[in-house]
Amino acid sequence: MPNDPIVCPFCPLCCDDLRVDPVSGETEVPCHLAQVALTSAVRPPAARLGTQTIETVDWNQLRQTLSLPTEPVVDFNGATIAEAKTLETLVNQGQIQLRIDRSPSARALDQTIARDGWLGTTLGDAVRRAEYAWVIGNLDHSTPRLKERLNQSGLAIEYTPAPGIALLSRLHELLSTETSGSEDELCASASEADRLHEHFRHSRSTVVVVGDQPFQTGEETIASELLLRWIALWNESALPMDDGDVPIVSRVTLLRLTADQNLYTVMRWRNNHVAPSDLSQSPMPDIRVGLPTAENVTPVRLQIGGTDPGESIAQAYLPAAVPGVHHADTTIRGDGSVTLPLAGWTTSSHPGRIEVLQRVLAAV
Repeated sequence: MPNDPIVCPFCPLCCDDLRVDPVSGETEVPCHLAQVALTSAVRPPAARLGTQTIETVDWNQLRQTLSLPTEPVVDFNGATIAEAKTLETLVNQGQIQLRIDRSPSARALDQTIARDGWLGTTLGDAVRRAEYAWVIGNLDHSTPRLKERLNQSGLAIEYTPAPGIALLSRLHELLSTETSGSEDELCASASEADRLHEHFRHSRSTVVVVGDQPFQTGEETIASELLLRWIALWNESALPMDDGDVPIVSRVTLLRLTADQNLYTVMRWRNNHVAPSDLSQSPMPDIRVGLPTAENVTPVRLQIGGTDPGESIAQAYLPAAVPGVHHADTTIRGDGSVTLPLAGWTTSSHPGRIEVLQRVLAAV
């Protein structure tokens, strides 16, 4: 394997310690997502239309066979900065509609943050300064090594799969009790919220780490508002801690890693706008590029790059060169904190993902 580690382009964590065999695509890093993505990038499946392998692609014929609409909906996963710029141009030219696939919890958080703001932190600050982490949702699917990073930092960690409205409301009540100076006796068997409050109260810095599906189904909007307003109120309250002669204030911040950070950033650079689907239900995709981020994969007419999901999920599949594997590019870590270089460390006989998309669209 190469001596120099690479930055992994396949999840918002952007791990920079991967050593990869350029022939097989194998890596010793214990990450299922990286292993699958690297292998499919270095040794991609053959191009396919239905059940038939394609030796030479006739782009016009392919578009007609797939019956793609004039403005197909594209689900582009893991776009780099350069790819995001081209996508934004294609959207403005009316060549495509861009689907940003957001879960109900993610959309609810987006809406609340847009309206109320948020007190966020970066991964670097979280592992350096926080004493306690409250993880809500599932970290394993989108950021498989985030738990490893948090565990290595020495943080005390508490996991809650999906905090509901009752738990978050109780946290508000306990904070109100702290600020009013009244006493609220705990039950003999304290609730989860009471126990969490005690941990937060004795931590100089707490980070709330948001994973996939962090709220209970049907409660996403109210739960996201309760969570972010509780964080804001906690920091406004400036609760003192008994730590010698110098008073120290207990703080709480939010850590959120998003897979579409590059798309969001580029679109806001250029026109301060993301996409019509950003705060509403995403349209059904016609084309998917890269590995899907959702656990339940929506069928498409064409899959570009990534693994071939089979005819039941994609009517056609086209391999493509991948940035961070076959050519250089730039990406932003999912917390928006740092820009990272992606190296090209092997070659490919296939055109890049954006070029394949443009050929299908007849845009070049």
